[in-house]
Amino acid sequence: MSKIIMTKPSESGIALGGIGAGSVELMPDGEFHYWQIANPPRMTDVCWERKEYDGESHTGALSFWVRAQRENSRPVVRRLGMKTDQDDFSYRMFPWSKPVEKIIFDGRFPVCEIEYEDRALPCRITGRAVSPFVPHHSDISAAPGFYMDFEIENTQDSELTLSLLGTLVPEFCNKGGCRNIPGKDSENINITLYPAQKTDAPDCGEVCLSIGGDGEKSCITGEYRRFMREYIFDDDKFGVSQESVLFGFRETGCLPDSEAVTPPPDIPENSESLSEEETDRLFNIYTEYPFAASVLQRIRDVNPSFPSDRDEKLSFLRSLRAQSRHIKPEEFGAAALCSTVKLAPGEKKTVRFVMTWYFPNHFSKDGRRLGHYYENLFSGAADVNAFLRKNRADVFDKAVAFSNLLYNTDLPEIYPECWSGHLNTIIKCSWYLKDGKFALWEGQGFCGFHTTDITYHASFGLLALFPELQLRQMRMGAAFQRDDGRVHHFFTPDLDHVDNGFDRVDMNNQFVLMVLRDYLYTGDTGYLSDMWPHVVSAVDSIRALDTDGDGLPDRDTKRNTYDAWNFSGTTVYISVLWLAALKAAAQIAGEMGDNARAFGWNAILEKGLSSLEKRLWNGEYYNLWLSDSVKDESLMTDQLDGEWFLRAAGIGGNICDKRIKHVLQVILDNNFDPDSGLINASCPEGRQTTLFTHKNCQAEAVWTGIGYVTAALCLSVGLRNKADEIVGSIHENQARFGLLWNHWECGHHYTRPLSSWTTLTAALGLKVDSAKKTIGFAPVAENITLPLCLPGILGTVKVKNGSVSIHITQGSIEGWTVLRKR
Repeated sequence: MSKIIMTKPSESGIALGGIGAGSVELMPDGEFHYWQIANPPRMTDVCWERKEYDGESHTGALSFWVRAQRENSRPVVRRLGMKTDQDDFSYRMFPWSKPVEKIIFDGRFPVCEIEYEDRALPCRITGRAVSPFVPHHSDISAAPGFYMDFEIENTQDSELTLSLLGTLVPEFCNKGGCRNIPGKDSENINITLYPAQKTDAPDCGEVCLSIGGDGEKSCITGEYRRFMREYIFDDDKFGVSQESVLFGFRETGCLPDSEAVTPPPDIPENSESLSEEETDRLFNIYTEYPFAASVLQRIRDVNPSFPSDRDEKLSFLRSLRAQSRHIKPEEFGAAALCSTVKLAPGEKKTVRFVMTWYFPNHFSKDGRRLGHYYENLFSGAADVNAFLRKNRADVFDKAVAFSNLLYNTDLPEIYPECWSGHLNTIIKCSWYLKDGKFALWEGQGFCGFHTTDITYHASFGLLALFPELQLRQMRMGAAFQRDDGRVHHFFTPDLDHVDNGFDRVDMNNQFVLMVLRDYLYTGDTGYLSDMWPHVVSAVDSIRALDTDGDGLPDRDTKRNTYDAWNFSGTTVYISVLWLAALKAAAQIAGEMGDNARAFGWNAILEKGLSSLEKRLWNGEYYNLWLSDSVKDESLMTDQLDGEWFLRAAGIGGNICDKRIKHVLQVILDNNFDPDSGLINASCPEGRQTTLFTHKNCQAEAVWTGIGYVTAALCLSVGLRNKADEIVGSIHENQARFGLLWNHWECGHHYTRPLSSWTTLTAALGLKVDSAKKTIGFAPVAENITLPLCLPGILGTVKVKNGSVSIHITQGSIEGWTVLRKR
């Protein structure tokens, strides 16, 4: 009996698409999954756990095949993917069409490298898929499309003929079928699929596939969907055969260059009434379609003179009409593109595909058309395709360069994998509307958009790469601040309405911290000025929760981001956040010239820090909460969250590093296990807990976003080995579940784990003040290389024997003061 080694297949991959434009997901099986480009409910509506349409049923809509043939040898055909559904092609009958033997997948968002291996292929084939994710260019990065390149190398000692076939079967859109229009220039062929009937349906829109690069190009402009996979032709007179584009591809290595753009006209039921001229016309029309030409060729293989008269032509037409269960007008519109190259021994060539789309019918629940930002940039799918082809150097090359930049580090690869991997979520979970509004889902189809307590953890990378989008969603949220100073929780069901979650007491503090960080990164004084009144109201609102004047909130502290875990009285999580917010607010007040407020808030900060020690410090760590005579001494992992943000933003902490380091050691000794990860809380032996915490579902949960927060804080105080263990555990657990690029908390593709970016800022020891043009570093090692990403700036920081050098690849720091803290 043969032994089979089975491992958990991956259920996540690299998102291909633009910001707010929808995406498809290229997974390690080489297939394109989760077709979320045509406004599916999972992208446009709050679905929660409902099994709403998410595009997964259309895996295989875009498929690629290779045909390789050596001189005087039979061709070898392989699918460049692992999909083997019976309705795709009957592998049980035609094993020559099998998938490649092995795929080596290297996902480094926004790039995905794939090696296809098969012992029967006399060549080396690699694929490279690239999203148009170009830092500091949100317009380019909103383009609805992606690149798919294939590089082929002849590994034999004789000439090789190789063909690459791409098929597009658009079952995910345009329920009435498509009408396809070809376009050609000296280097490319493109086919645009338009809706047969233009409606306001969300899935009504355009798709365009193009082919360029090396080789002789051929195409099928328009065809029935089933022919691009397979169907059974069944006729009493002409026999039974399986029909598919793959048979002709296997035989010739090219496509027939058919240019049909619409379905053929109906064949009348009473075809005997057709005149000879009408019969000839219909026969000639139908035989221009590959689905019919394929059947005709099979007949002529046996009877070369067919058809010899009108009756035989009518008989043939009637046989085609009888296939109506497979050949339906509403299923017309599939397309195929092919390139054939000849390769000398050792020669390499590249075939390039570009896939784009245009689906403007994005509506709010109240019926308003929201649209997509890309409508302001492009007129249709063909326009997007032409843009991506023409501007390859500014899109493809820069996206690849950014991916390479993130991996240019001496840190273990688990770090750049978490930096790049979670940027994937920006594509998967973004709304970028026609009117310019932008926000991220909290979890795709879960909760809402721009959730304040999640944006707080998740927005460092967004701010560094697309600062205008972060500032835009912050302004959008500030407009919904309540009269009592409470900031919004999340937007739902669109970006013009919010929920009633104003009672979460952590959010005002987080809002203030984000405002200062955003200003330090961008130097945008207009933004700071606009947000200043909101900062004042936010601080005053939380200050009113201090009933005993000790500098710490102690009333209405129950609700927070841990929304199934109730706190009471003076809580460590809220207190540390509040003290961090006071420090940030005082600095903002200084920038605004309000010295009185700065002085007053600093005085509260000093008093609050003293009270924190008196009320919550137990000699080992800070107790969870104290309310009158009742206390919960549970050990919360996230108790120093406010300190994490102060350090990650380069503001500087309130609590000394020695204390932070000690508390982290206690947390990791009690709450972290390399196999299961870092839980949110425990109650050490001999300590007192409450029913609110004991075996609470969130206290015992592992939230990877908080894991990254803790790892970043470890890096900032010199616990490098501990940080490595935490990040490594997250990586291992997600990989074992097949969800490396899809972290779950409250919904798939949850945004809190974008906090992983702060392990980069912590490793750099980054401190930036763009308004004052100063940048400082306190790297985690005396010899290390790390990427540098700031608004308008990309580069590399190299530290050698403690000496810092900066190589800028985009933007400039000319005139800036560079500080190095030892």
